[in-house]
Amino acid sequence: MAFHRRGLLAVPALLAMPGIARAQATWPDRPVRILMGFPPGGPTDFVGRLVANGLQEQLGQTMVFENRPGANSVLAAEVVARAAPDGQTLLFASNSLVMNASVYARLPYDPVASFAPIAQVATSPNVLWCGTSQPWRSLDEFVAAAKAQPGALGYASTGNGGNGHFGGETLRQALGIDIIHVPYRGTAPALQDVIAGRVPLMLQTLVGAIGPYRGDQLRPLVVFGPNRAPELPDVPTLAELGHDVADSGVWFGVLAPAGTPSPIVLRATAALSTFLDRSDTKERLATQASVPAFAGPEDFATRIRSDVGRWAEVARVVGMRPE
Repeated sequence: MAFHRRGLLAVPALLAMPGIARAQATWPDRPVRILMGFPPGGPTDFVGRLVANGLQEQLGQTMVFENRPGANSVLAAEVVARAAPDGQTLLFASNSLVMNASVYARLPYDPVASFAPIAQVATSPNVLWCGTSQPWRSLDEFVAAAKAQPGALGYASTGNGGNGHFGGETLRQALGIDIIHVPYRGTAPALQDVIAGRVPLMLQTLVGAIGPYRGDQLRPLVVFGPNRAPELPDVPTLAELGHDVADSGVWFGVLAPAGTPSPIVLRATAALSTFLDRSDTKERLATQASVPAFAGPEDFATRIRSDVGRWAEVARVVGMRPE
């Protein structure tokens, strides 16, 4: 990926600057908090804890990983946005950070102005799943059922304004079907009801559903995004089937409060780059269907700005109104 190459080339050069070298000797000199806005046990939690352990190994300082769930990660983001910009409080985020700007009329943070991006670390595609008790074996079979029963079929998501919600609404509009959004408070309860057949469908990232899929509890119908997933080689993408639907896959990344000194940001960036380049890190991410996707501060900031505009337009088109 272009992100990966450019980010890796830039970091060593920047770290050679005298001011950055001095900062390396002093930060981090005490434990660092890393907040994450979702409950323990979910996909973001797994990747976040892996990354926190990697930073701890690379930087030689304790990383205190703290789950602060609530309002689709808004609560954790607010704490970090208001924290002192000294490198002692970081945010492990997913792209819900930017999607929230299209869902909430008032946010206690600005996804662009309130943070200093450190690095994007991984991605995972969004997938439309059904429980294995459902009869559908393809997207076409599901669409036929949805058109035969307008308003009767529901799809679960992990909450209003998340990847699953955006994915479901873009799918609904693109395919001309009437399906009902059923929001849950987290991945685990949504998966439980889909597996049990209480809700027939779910929009969930591959990283969030890989366990039940491997346990033959979920059936994938279609993959969002430009490419097939290596774990699902026989499952087509929406693009392959001729549907122009925005990619609602997830990215994961680390951010600091706005105003955090560049030497601190770049030391953390370099540590993450080294950690993600290790074969054991790639293997551990692969076990959970995540792909290392490093992007340094500049490229990560560009992606965040682009995503804010993109999801605002998607929300407008599909009729999702900020609340």
